[in-house]
Amino acid sequence: MSGAPNDKAFRKIGRVLAGLVNPVNLFSGAKLGEALVADNVLLFKRTSTEMMRPHGVTHNYHHRFELVIPLSKAGRIHVDGRSYMLDCGRTCLIFPHQFHHYLDIETGELNWLFITFECRRADRLEPLRNSPRALEGAALEMLGGLVENHLSSAPGPERDFELVVALSRLLRELLEARAVNCVVAPRAMAGQETHGEILRAINSHVRANLDRTLTIADLAKHTGYSISYLRAIFRKEIGVSLGSYMRDSRMSTAASMLSDPDHGSVEEIAKACGFGSLFAFSRAFKTVMGVPPTAYHKLVQGGKILASPKGMLSRRKRGKAGAVGRRAGSAI
Repeated sequence: MSGAPNDKAFRKIGRVLAGLVNPVNLFSGAKLGEALVADNVLLFKRTSTEMMRPHGVTHNYHHRFELVIPLSKAGRIHVDGRSYMLDCGRTCLIFPHQFHHYLDIETGELNWLFITFECRRADRLEPLRNSPRALEGAALEMLGGLVENHLSSAPGPERDFELVVALSRLLRELLEARAVNCVVAPRAMAGQETHGEILRAINSHVRANLDRTLTIADLAKHTGYSISYLRAIFRKEIGVSLGSYMRDSRMSTAASMLSDPDHGSVEEIAKACGFGSLFAFSRAFKTVMGVPPTAYHKLVQGGKILASPKGMLSRRKRGKAGAVGRRAGSAI
């Protein structure tokens, strides 16, 4: 038998229930698949500029959402041709397959938080694409609670559940958060270009000409810099050789196309990425991504997105990949 306090609570629920309209279909209700829910969530931190330095193409172009949150020290993030200055109080969401890298990080004690995840309803997050937001008020409180609860709980299913729920709520809050204008304008004169702007020009040209057999000499002509200078900048800032990046760019773009049903068949994607035959495309894709393109397509369409394709490793881990692309005029 319920006590007086409980009776009061039940009566309140009953009054609220008066507004409930019974559903017509008693077998179809709210579905998790229709909601904005983060999945496969990971938290990690970067505490030095060396840790921010990439060590392969997948650090700059991968298959997961990445929420970037500076806690101390400001720095620039370049995302698909745009440059943003991030500091404490700002956050930026990087979408899957967006090329990005970090430059001009302030010296001193660095502390940046990264939250990476997957999401079936990526369309719900579109307003956050290339739109950094202010991290304040309710959103900041949610972030603090997310981190504190995650670190104070024992690893296991309960902690995972709470993390997924907390991040999903934070993302919904960020959709309503104030957009901040922190775009860094490109330098007016070519002689004043930063390394980031040179990398952006290289990335844009490579991805705009995936159906062509580009050479490193072509890039040198396009940017107006010497081959040796371009190679040195790319190795320093991206962590792989320019030739390796050119080759892997075709595969990472192909992976992006395979994840989008509107991009056509595997054969059409192979042609769009500059391959003369499906066999050549399949062999190259498997070498870089770890699985054939047809298998990758099925995994993505089935919701089993590869968060870290096993083949996309630094060339230093693969050993020698052959002499292709090492000469000045060699093709991808």
